[in-house]
Amino acid sequence: NRQIDVELRPGGSAYVTLGEGEVRDSIELSTHDEADRIPTLESLTLHFDFYGRLTAIEVDGSVASVLPPQLIDAD
Repeated sequence: NRQIDVELRPGGSAYVTLGEGEVRDSIELSTHDEADRIPTLESLTLHFDFYGRLTAIEVDGSVASVLPPQLIDAD
């Protein structure tokens, strides 16, 4: 059973949980070389578990301009 949990937060941010692992490392993509070319990168932080697996994505800023509608619509 696969499930992605999207927690919409006050101020227009979101936390997308992809797995159950405890976050050990995080990388802000705003510093990525392509951030000037792909504006969405400025809003993303990737979270990794102990084994280096992607466990969550944090979205700062306008969620509607970063995530696809099917992830943020309540229906």
